[in-house]
Amino acid sequence: MRLSAIVSKVILVAWTTILFLDHSTVQAAKGTVLLHRVANTAASRTNAQKRNVAYFGDINVGTPAQHFTACFDTGSADLWLPSDSCMSASCSLHQQYVQRNSSTFAATDGLFFIAYGTGAVEGTTVYDSLQVAAPPITIQRQGFGLAEQASDAFTVASCDGLFGLGFPALSKQGVLPPFINMLQEDLLDAPEFSIWLNKDTRAGTFPAGELLFGGINPARYSGNLRYHPVIGAKYWRLELNGVKVAQRNVTQLNTSSVILDSGASLIFASDEDAATINEAIPGMVYWDDAGVYNVSGGCAAVPTLPPLTFTIDSTDYTLTPQQYILQLPEDAPEYCVSAVIGGGTQQYLVLGDAFLRVFYSVFSIGNAGQNPSVGLALST
Repeated sequence: MRLSAIVSKVILVAWTTILFLDHSTVQAAKGTVLLHRVANTAASRTNAQKRNVAYFGDINVGTPAQHFTACFDTGSADLWLPSDSCMSASCSLHQQYVQRNSSTFAATDGLFFIAYGTGAVEGTTVYDSLQVAAPPITIQRQGFGLAEQASDAFTVASCDGLFGLGFPALSKQGVLPPFINMLQEDLLDAPEFSIWLNKDTRAGTFPAGELLFGGINPARYSGNLRYHPVIGAKYWRLELNGVKVAQRNVTQLNTSSVILDSGASLIFASDEDAATINEAIPGMVYWDDAGVYNVSGGCAAVPTLPPLTFTIDSTDYTLTPQQYILQLPEDAPEYCVSAVIGGGTQQYLVLGDAFLRVFYSVFSIGNAGQNPSVGLALST
């Protein structure tokens, strides 16, 4: 067995065992992170300092605290920040962590490398204190990565670093993710976090979203939450029974599962599945230059398109055309394109922010790390 597999297995056993421990002397809590988003406006597309459209919030690391913004990502499990030793523009255009300025910094000899769909980062694994949310949740000793090299793609990142919310088995750093550490230290009222994303994506809208550690905000959804079991213990992955366009089944899909990924702005599928879904929607035309499907009648034709439904664990979750069609730029639409794009894997569909803006999502570890699930309900 490879060393990385052994480390992942040890961590997985450790974090499930941790949840049985008695931490009754520590007061549990909830904490909310108000999220920001940089809109995809005409100005942001031409500005030299343009940013992507990921959702991000504030965190503090070290003693005294060093302030950073982090993109909160359910599709990964690692926390990393740019190191002041990183000289590339992808680091220098963001806030960089200075280890000599923190009295609680602790080095290790661990190295990490993480490849994302849009680039990669690598560096060293270290420990320091982490504070996130309001009221503040403080982890006294959190492992995270100091990026000493980062791809050029991160130059336009909305945030300084990434805050993974996935399972420990997904970690590339060999340390417990922050959310699991919150559970280890009994800092939360419940072993869950929930995400609400604002449907209003106009520039300047605040909060653009809300991440709540340790509970649920009933004001952010309507109706009842429906819970679905997670497949495996790596991604927030759910069973997909099928996809429908105007209540007609889309046949010959390769995948049978979905991943809920707050770090993805769109809905990613394999090239073949993306084509199958989009070609089932009347009036969608493939735009070869951009690799996306365009509404042939322009933005004026969007209201005439049919609804798009994902059947997850025998429950239908439906997007209106206004929800699965993106208007670009957002403040003065020139193009209307499908949020379902190719470039993904045949193993699963990635349901990103285009889906999560419609459905309030509760990510629950469950009692003692057993039976993790995701609850979904219509967002308000």
